[in-house]
Amino acid sequence: MYDKVGYVKPSIFDFNTRTVVTISIVAALYGVVGLVGIPVGPNVQLRPSIIILSLFSVYFGPVVGFLGGFLGNMLTDLLAGWGIWWTWEMASGIFGLFCGLVYLFPGFNVRYGLYSKIHLAFLIVSAVGGFLAGYTFAGISDIIIMNEPPRKVFFQIIVIFITNSLVFIFLALPVIFGFIKANNRYSRLKVEE
Repeated sequence: MYDKVGYVKPSIFDFNTRTVVTISIVAALYGVVGLVGIPVGPNVQLRPSIIILSLFSVYFGPVVGFLGGFLGNMLTDLLAGWGIWWTWEMASGIFGLFCGLVYLFPGFNVRYGLYSKIHLAFLIVSAVGGFLAGYTFAGISDIIIMNEPPRKVFFQIIVIFITNSLVFIFLALPVIFGFIKANNRYSRLKVEE
C-alpha cells in the first residue's frame, strides 16, 4: 500500500512471519506490563500498558492492534490468576483495532514520520471510540452472559473509559507523537556516494 508521498506500507492483510512475530511481541509486552496497575475502582486498574498497545497499533495497523490487544489481555489475566474473561480480552482487541485505523490513512506513516493534524485528531477520536466500543461490549456481555449487576458493570465501564482515555491522551499520544517526530527527523537523510 502506497501512501500519497510514495512510501510503501505493508498491507494489513499481509500475514507473514514478521506479522506473527510482531503480534507475539505486542501480546507479550502488553500482557506482562498489564500486570502493573493502580487500582481505581471495583476490579478496575489504571494500566500504563495502553501505551504499548497504542504505539504498536498505529505503527503496524488494526490487525496487529486487535490480535496484540486480545492475546496480551489474555496473557495478563492468565499470569495474574484471574482466569480468561473473553469479553474483556475482546475489549482490548477492539481498542487496538480502532487505534490502528489511522494506519490506513494515506499520508500517515510512523516509520517515516509522516502525519497531519487530521491524522492526530482521527487517532484521538478513534482511540477514545475504541475504548467506548470495547468496554461497552465487554460490560453488556458481562450483564447478559455472566449475570453481573448492571449498576456495578456500568460504574466499571465509566471508570475504565475515563481513566484509560486519560492515559491515552496524556501518556500514549505524546509517546506516539515522539516516535513520529523522531522518525521524521531521520527519514529525510540522503546517502551520498
